[in-house]
Amino acid sequence: MTESANAISIAAAGEHVTPPFDGKRRGRFSRIIGVPYFSVALIVGCGIFVSTFGQTGVIGLYPMRFLLKDKLGEGPLRIALFMQLAAMPWNLKIIAGILSDAVPIFGTRRRHYLIFSSLAAGLLWLAVGIVPPRYIPMVIMATVMNIALVFVSTITGGILVEGGQTFGVTGKLSSVRVLAMNVAGLGVPLGALLATRALGVSAMVAAIPLFLLFLIALFLYKEKPTAKRDPKIWKSVLAQLKIAVGAKTLWFAAGLLFLVQFAPGFLTPLMFYQTDTLHFSEKFIGLLTFIDAIAGAAGAFFYVYFCRRLTLRQLLYGSISLTAALSLLYLGYNDKNSAMLIEAVYCFALSLAQLPLYDLAARATPKGSEAVGYSVIISVWNWGLFFSDLIGSGLYEKYHLTFKALVWVNAGTTALALIAIPFLPSLLVDHKEAEAGTAAAA
Repeated sequence: MTESANAISIAAAGEHVTPPFDGKRRGRFSRIIGVPYFSVALIVGCGIFVSTFGQTGVIGLYPMRFLLKDKLGEGPLRIALFMQLAAMPWNLKIIAGILSDAVPIFGTRRRHYLIFSSLAAGLLWLAVGIVPPRYIPMVIMATVMNIALVFVSTITGGILVEGGQTFGVTGKLSSVRVLAMNVAGLGVPLGALLATRALGVSAMVAAIPLFLLFLIALFLYKEKPTAKRDPKIWKSVLAQLKIAVGAKTLWFAAGLLFLVQFAPGFLTPLMFYQTDTLHFSEKFIGLLTFIDAIAGAAGAFFYVYFCRRLTLRQLLYGSISLTAALSLLYLGYNDKNSAMLIEAVYCFALSLAQLPLYDLAARATPKGSEAVGYSVIISVWNWGLFFSDLIGSGLYEKYHLTFKALVWVNAGTTALALIAIPFLPSLLVDHKEAEAGTAAAA
């Protein structure tokens, strides 16, 4: 699944926020449900789930890939380009946050944005399913659909922050967010199973949750129509950008993350290797992606143990070394049994290995520009992934590197990122989890 930026719709919010959860509504939900923040938890859970589940890199990943490969005869490079172009709006997520904060619709900053974007995303998914099966119309429609999804995700993030502050339950709502994202990730194996059917079937499966969110937002989520345009927000964002651009720690971290992700990837070539060389069925590939999801979740669980015992610099050395070494496991990827074992081990370790990079991103974000700074880092991360898949697919298709030769290239170029770790500022990485604070702007 493409790494999207965290919800940053609070880019310039704060004193301008008008909480939609007043005491009267809190009391009503408390009496009926026994949980005073039920309404916001429902919106957050549903919003995060559908905006993750509905991505072209989740439920649409394998249906679109197999349609492009088997029906349109596209090669790895053009398939990788299609998927990355469709996901491009997620690199510009901060724009949705600024718009919702600065430009209310019908007097609300969240409600009408959520209503219109969820409805639009659902309709656009249906359009993706019926658009003529040609490369250009499909990529345009998929990209526009992802723009609507970005608004759903970003507005949900804003609701999480506002509701969490109103009820004092930011931790609980963050747990709801993580749970919803993990459950939504099961859309990848589901999409692999649906890939044997027409794309319209997958489009319908993706659209239905969005229409349900539309109804929930329309009938259950209320916000007083009192918000007004606030031109000061644009000045605040510019001030945050100035802080972020001048923060050396942010650019050190962004540079390392780009180097790690820039290594020529084998994600798209792996699909060709699985189907053309090993003759795996779509159903078996769906099973592999299910194994990936379970193993990845287990890996994330164990990171808590290591982050409190090792400094971030030590974790980064281990992370990059482990990623490079374990990618060599794919040299033994020869049949169904080896595929299941390698996918499980690799995804467990990769999840464990990538968390120090997320940790670095959070620490490097300068104070005073948390939203903008973090979005810059995640955007750099995503651009690295963009070029990684394209370069790897190009080497596989245009220069006829075998899949296993590409594995060697990936491992070697990933390991090269180790040379950048000594140059990371001590203030940023020479602390354990319990000792570290957010890095200040240099």
